[in-house]
Amino acid sequence: MQSVSFSQKGSKSDTNEDACLSLPSKGLFVVADGVGGGPSGDIASRAVVDTLCAALDEVPLTEELILHSIELANQHVFEVASSTNRGGMASTVTVGWRQSNKLHCFNVGDSRIYLVRDGTIRQLTRDHIRQVQKAPNVVKQVVTNAVGIKPRINVEVTRHELVAGDILALMSDGISDQLDDDAILSVLVSDQYSLMGKARALVEESERRGGRDDKSIILTIVD
Repeated sequence: MQSVSFSQKGSKSDTNEDACLSLPSKGLFVVADGVGGGPSGDIASRAVVDTLCAALDEVPLTEELILHSIELANQHVFEVASSTNRGGMASTVTVGWRQSNKLHCFNVGDSRIYLVRDGTIRQLTRDHIRQVQKAPNVVKQVVTNAVGIKPRINVEVTRHELVAGDILALMSDGISDQLDDDAILSVLVSDQYSLMGKARALVEESERRGGRDDKSIILTIVD
């Protein structure tokens, strides 16, 4: 599988609170995003990715094993947050695993997986968020499900058929909050860019539209 990943710190934080894992030979791709407003988001997202890499890199993958690795990551982040002064430390995680002609999506939070096929785009994951009225004209999106906020975690799993030529895009909300589906699609189907060029173009366009959050993306072409 041809795959690229790109991550860039946003202007609103001192550190990049996103983390990525790309293992094309195993068909495994991960994006994690430290939950905004909580402490040590960079530590949380990195702990998630490191735990998944340690658990999955050297073994045959199964859906049950990937779920277990996410549960291990949740336990680790929750225990670190509970035993230090980092209460509330948490991260999203979205995982895409290709098994032959099927994609297994594992999702906690609001990082996303998109599928592009035949000039159309479809979001494969569901955002775990709710709207909160912060002021008369200010509505904030709050993540309702994240790695590390509770001792046990609820992982949403969906399965989708793949065909050759499909483009898979995993991204943090630093990109998807600024770009609607049409904006993302126009870049991903463009002949103007290489695969890495498309990743960078999406990051640059989200920044041009005012995005100050960290931005991470993994793009993969299904063979």
